[in-house]
Amino acid sequence: MTKKRDTIAAIATPYGESAIGIVRMSGSDVAKILKRVFKTKSKTLKPRYAHYGWIVDKDGQPIDEAVAIYYKAPHSYTGEDMAEINLHGNPLILKRVLQRLLEEGARLAEPGEFTKRAFLNGKLDLTQAEAVAELISAKTELARKLALNQLRGALSKEIKPLREELLLLLALVESSIEFEEEDIPTVEKGELITRLEGILKRVNKLLDTAKTGKAIRKGLKLAIVGKPNVGKSSLFNRLLGEERAIVTSVAGTTRDYLEETVNLGGIPINLIDTAGVRDTEDTVERIGVERSLQKLKEADIILFVLDAGEEEPTEEEIKLAHLVKQSEKPTLVVLNKIDKVKRINLGGFPLQGFPILKVSAKTGEGLEKLKREILKAAGISTSEGGTIYISLRHEELLKRAKKALENALSYLKEGDFYSPEILMLDLREASDSLGEIIGDVTTEDVLGQIFSTFCIGK
Repeated sequence: MTKKRDTIAAIATPYGESAIGIVRMSGSDVAKILKRVFKTKSKTLKPRYAHYGWIVDKDGQPIDEAVAIYYKAPHSYTGEDMAEINLHGNPLILKRVLQRLLEEGARLAEPGEFTKRAFLNGKLDLTQAEAVAELISAKTELARKLALNQLRGALSKEIKPLREELLLLLALVESSIEFEEEDIPTVEKGELITRLEGILKRVNKLLDTAKTGKAIRKGLKLAIVGKPNVGKSSLFNRLLGEERAIVTSVAGTTRDYLEETVNLGGIPINLIDTAGVRDTEDTVERIGVERSLQKLKEADIILFVLDAGEEEPTEEEIKLAHLVKQSEKPTLVVLNKIDKVKRINLGGFPLQGFPILKVSAKTGEGLEKLKREILKAAGISTSEGGTIYISLRHEELLKRAKKALENALSYLKEGDFYSPEILMLDLREASDSLGEIIGDVTTEDVLGQIFSTFCIGK
């Protein structure tokens, strides 16, 4: 059952010139407003049909020719009466038509309000609503597929059964208090433990996907560091697949960092080619070195590049290696220029315990293995065919549910007897946390925070 809400309107297509632009409305007065602004030969606006006509101003003068589609509640994206007006994609036209709808009583939609209404009207649960934004902003093909799976309810299908089982256990525990002397189904302590351990195991399995989920959605920062002239920029270009960084034999060519994004195994990797780190009297180069050290602190993964053709690391490289080790970040030691004779001795090198990869930025040798090791070092795995990778919001709520389940299990295992009233507190906390993920339990503040990240027309 949809609620009667005011009518909202917004431009649904990106700003800029295009062949087609769309203005959409949703709310109780859609049909009334559309009849006043849209002139067509059709006597009635048949739902879900494309009607050709003209959008007119208050004086009946045409603004633009249009094709309008009217959707009757509840058979629409929002679950309300809704309309989509297809126009020529000139920003001036789209703004003028939107203004015309506002003149007739609609108001400008808030960010994500169309999808928020779809959630409030039961057309989507909260994980599906979030997936809409993720689908729009997906940066890789993997991100698109995962967002689409979530939009189709993949995560909901995992969460709902867990919550339903918790609610059933909660009801059985509660009934043992309310109807202690009645002949009704009860649950034994051993069975409670077994069933709660099963739920906890499935919660932990979902939590294991959080790190990869964050990487898929937000990407990873990878800093390429080392002294000047070891081939950092050449490696940067090889990973990127284009000649983006200037490469010369002159040490100190890169005076500042460069950033570009590349797709590795479906993960957006923000490559950062840093200036060579060394002591220098050159003011500009010194600033570049300082920025390189700052980027090292911000990175999620570090590639420490050495020249395989040198006899041993220099004092500057050893000093930098100590800084990298202290950062405690996933690090790969890359021996570049293996197309030359490899003779470098890493005995006593501070990063000797980290994975060591041999590559040639010049020929591309070892590059594919390096790409695989980058994701491995970051703890990222997308090769098992997983279809669910939770977001930060989901992770926080699943952790809350996990803690409540662990508290309940610890309490049940303490002795022979337990208080149903105390157990119910943890079961309800776990159930509410899972309910918050799909939107069965939520607040206006939470909804406002989620939908504020959407574009206005969605």
